[in-house]
Amino acid sequence: MSKPMITRRAAIGTLAAAGLATPMLARTASAALETTNLEVIGVRDPQLGAQLAIASEFNLFREQGITVNLRWTQSAADTLTIMGGGSAHIGVGGSFTQVVFGGQRLPIRTISALADIAETQGFVLSPGVRLSHPRELEGKRIAFTQGNSQVVLLAKLASMFGFDATKVQLVNMNQSEGIVAASRGDVQGLMGWQPNLYRLVAMGGTLYCTGATLYVNGQAEPRPADDLLLFNHSTLMASQEWIDTRPNALAALLKALVAANTILAQDRPRAMTALQRVLRVDGPALEVMVNANKYALGISPALIASHRFQSEWAMSIGRVPAPPPAENCFTTRIAELVDPGLATWHPAA
Repeated sequence: MSKPMITRRAAIGTLAAAGLATPMLARTASAALETTNLEVIGVRDPQLGAQLAIASEFNLFREQGITVNLRWTQSAADTLTIMGGGSAHIGVGGSFTQVVFGGQRLPIRTISALADIAETQGFVLSPGVRLSHPRELEGKRIAFTQGNSQVVLLAKLASMFGFDATKVQLVNMNQSEGIVAASRGDVQGLMGWQPNLYRLVAMGGTLYCTGATLYVNGQAEPRPADDLLLFNHSTLMASQEWIDTRPNALAALLKALVAANTILAQDRPRAMTALQRVLRVDGPALEVMVNANKYALGISPALIASHRFQSEWAMSIGRVPAPPPAENCFTTRIAELVDPGLATWHPAA
């Protein structure tokens, strides 16, 4: 009889060391795992893959009694294809990824946020371009990547500063092409995401705004949390089949990511070493990206705000016929198995 007690104490001790010991965690630590082998679609990007990379590097999955096969991909578009095609049950993406799944009525739901990534999305003016007022964007050529919501930043700026967004010429390019075009002066700015914004700034470009901060007056002006220029989160998603039949295995996965998030918050140098090794992002760019993200797990009102923002944008471009209700796209079940405090939003009764 002593061996199960020792195992249980060791498991709880591991969680307590990470600052996570709660009555709920103590109860779920001994819950039977429906499976111990999980495959997760990850993205080699600190916006989407940070906690996965840290958990893998420090064997945090093993501490929860599971073996995780991480299939690293290059973008959330890969998650759309793989999970949407039914080839995987667990993966990471952005708010837009969940909107597309919900709009197509696929049985895939978000079980936790990973990070608020609004600060990593933005707009940089090309080297040498100086504006005395945002209305001077009229007549300019701006590079962007079609199918990404950073284009909403232009509409927001136009509304705030009273200029005609239709007089700004948007030039569709991939991000690397946009950086080259901006550096040559072929376009006067780039809308995109990190580390592309950082790379253009390093060439002499000027950060003009991010999803959460204005820089139009030459200094940082953070936006109110309920009135960002752009809302977006990275997310962890699972198929409804696994949510229904393997909730304890998913909870074990989420507990490992919670422990990874604690390392990210409390021991940043150790976390950065792991991220650079696993994600293969160069140090300076990685630091900019990690510092811009607000890493936090769970199901929160901020996560739902991102879903609604991205849903409206997806409908405006014809990607979904109607905004998918949050109640159909999110579940608090797995987060509550880990810690009820992780679920600060609940579906309407």
